Amino acid sequence: MNFTVGNDTALAFGLLFARAAGLMMALPQLLGVAVPMKVRAALATLLAAALMPLASVSLPSGGVLAIAILVIRELVIGATISFAAAIVVGAVIAVGDVAGASMELNSGAVLRGDVQAPNVLADALGVMTGLLFFVGGFHRALILALGRSLAVVPLGTIAMPDIHSLLALGGRMFEIALEIGLPVMIPMFILSLSQGVIARLAPQLNVLVAAPAAMILAGLTILGLDAVGLGAGITRAWAFVISQSNGWLLNG
Repeated sequence: MNFTVGNDTALAFGLLFARAAGLMMALPQLLGVAVPMKVRAALATLLAAALMPLASVSLPSGGVLAIAILVIRELVIGATISFAAAIVVGAVIAVGDVAGASMELNSGAVLRGDVQAPNVLADALGVMTGLLFFVGGFHRALILALGRSLAVVPLGTIAMPDIHSLLALGGRMFEIALEIGLPVMIPMFILSLSQGVIARLAPQLNVLVAAPAAMILAGLTILGLDAVGLGAGITRAWAFVISQSNGWLLNG
């Protein structure tokens, strides 16, 4: 028995693999998850094979150069789909940076090797954000977005899709950060002001020795009291950003 694969089928699978690979290469890095390259390639292959029934493309007439341009385009589209992860993780890291600086936790990242966070708190919140991404099932929504992208931005076309809505979504990162971190940052700001007032009114107290421990204890207490709200806020941010990303693909 002879088994042959046509040029169009081979090209469709190659382009699908490039789009899935763009998603799988960017997403773990944005989430701070250490996934081996072989595992990413295997997952991209499985996604491409699963989406093959939705793929159709004709071999371009431009030769190798046209195919190379198509592959680069697919890699960019795959990375663009995972752009939603960068918004939420960036917002949470910004919250952790401000709150951690108020708690004087400026020792750098210790939990994740690949992603550099400003301080320990930012790193820990980034890890929690990645866990909530998978616990909430948002990874399935991104896989669904990958399938929908074949209808909005079909294989084999040179032109890039309109990404103005995604750029507008990226501009909301600091708004999301305020929504998540305001209940924590306001008390921390008040404590920082109190520290300055005490140092001014009672200079005989060794604020440099006593204040860091007090700020860390107070910050951990505030975070503990707001733990449920913080987790709910991050989950809402995931739901909003993923739905906006899918809406971009639906309204392409």
